[in-house]
Amino acid sequence: MKKSKGICAALLLTALSLPMAACAADVPAAPASSAGVTDTAAQTAAAGQQGAAVQPTKEDRNAALAAHIEALSNGDSTHYEVFVAYPLENREYVYQSAPMRSASMIKVFILATAMERVKAGTLALDQTLTLHSSDKVGGAGVIAGYASGTELSLDTVMRFMITESDNTATNMMIDLLGMDAINAYIQQHGYHDTSLQRKMMDSAAVAAGRDNYTSAADLGHFFVTLYNRCCVSPELDDVMLGYLAGQTDTECFPAAMPGVMIAHKTGELGGLYDDGGIIYQEGRPFIMVGMTEHYSGRGTAIRTLQAMLRAAAEE
Repeated sequence: MKKSKGICAALLLTALSLPMAACAADVPAAPASSAGVTDTAAQTAAAGQQGAAVQPTKEDRNAALAAHIEALSNGDSTHYEVFVAYPLENREYVYQSAPMRSASMIKVFILATAMERVKAGTLALDQTLTLHSSDKVGGAGVIAGYASGTELSLDTVMRFMITESDNTATNMMIDLLGMDAINAYIQQHGYHDTSLQRKMMDSAAVAAGRDNYTSAADLGHFFVTLYNRCCVSPELDDVMLGYLAGQTDTECFPAAMPGVMIAHKTGELGGLYDDGGIIYQEGRPFIMVGMTEHYSGRGTAIRTLQAMLRAAAEE
């Protein structure tokens, strides 16, 4: 617990040092075409006045990023989806985003639904949940190893759901919130590629054709909203950021950019590996989500996502 609190504090200090953008609901973004014209005019004027070279426009930088991402994607048979956003530049890039199996990435939407309840006062972070033997499932996580009857705070259950991708914790949250309520949150917030149709490790549901889905764009926009601390409330968004910064799966994005604070979630099933979140790169934070399906190899998928991340950091 001390380690998680330390991570949360460090992340909060980092986040608070960055400009906070207005929530999209309050201030609509300028059309991309208008922004591009304005940028070009301003840069041309500056160059004429100062004799400096004209800087690349958003369109130029997105074209360069697209060239990198597409070349990496075409390097093997894996299907890749990518979302990248630069909140300080009001710029985003999307590659092949469409609904696909979510694996554990769906857990961020469950988390946000619960935090909405905390904000409303119908749930509290310090309330306790009782672990029953019927809650326990396999796969990722540690709670299944606890004795039945153990009482855990809501904060602990949600933290494990994210940091350990704990499947038992996730199913406890689905039971607490209700699958219909989680899907209502997802749709009400505009995540139209996302749906929760089964609990974790429910092979019977998968066999019956029910699975969980999301997209790189839905996840990317979720993380952008969280970066801006416009997801639930600034205080509860900081709690969620703390969970995400404590992610214990550091094999992909963190390994590609060591020493950089990353608040993220990963997901993995047979044939896919995903990573996505907020990369607090000094001076130029960005959001990136990389999803795969039908990968040619797990290691290849991870190395390619890492190369895509480094490309996004440079472009």
